[in-house]
Amino acid sequence: MSDGMPTHKLDLVVGSMISVSPDEDRAMYEEEKSWVEDVQDLLRDEGIDVNLTSAPGTEEWVGGIDAFADLYNLRRFAAHLERGNDVSALNANDEDEIDPLLADIWEGAEPTKFTHLINHQGEGGYYLPVDFDEPIWLSYEGEESDEEDWEEEEVVSFGSSVALARELNELEPMLAKVSGADAESALKALRTFREAAAKSIEFKLPLILW
Repeated sequence: MSDGMPTHKLDLVVGSMISVSPDEDRAMYEEEKSWVEDVQDLLRDEGIDVNLTSAPGTEEWVGGIDAFADLYNLRRFAAHLERGNDVSALNANDEDEIDPLLADIWEGAEPTKFTHLINHQGEGGYYLPVDFDEPIWLSYEGEESDEEDWEEEEVVSFGSSVALARELNELEPMLAKVSGADAESALKALRTFREAAAKSIEFKLPLILW
């Protein structure tokens, strides 16, 4: 849930959450494998049973969205289109302000059927090749602070690439009817995102957002 809209490229990678094989860097592999196994245990506690330690160091597909703002706009259009709102004014929205409807959805005050698209980390999150109803937000202890003797808590979200693909398939015909530059960029982002989700399902590997 971003509180800003930086204009940088969002990289999408379908591959292992363990970035190196044991042959490439044994120490890094063991460190990453330990973290991934902890994540697996936390996900299992949430009812999500998935193998995240397979194919270490593998990248099967790489793509990207031109700007983070395109993903943000995709979420905005999704939120308003599902309610039948007039979206013609969204193209003129002030990018320095968070869309009130999106903010309400993020805070749990409004529901959405596009939950895996909207209620997910915009950067640094993961989509898993298994089907489940709602994105899972996990908190865990991060690295120790250099200044104080405590570990910073980090939060990461896990969505379903299966559910994401389903949501994007439903959203595309609605968004395709909207005119304007922002809608065109959002539609392009949707199609790239959907391809990434399909590759995650095909290769049975996570989709990683960087």
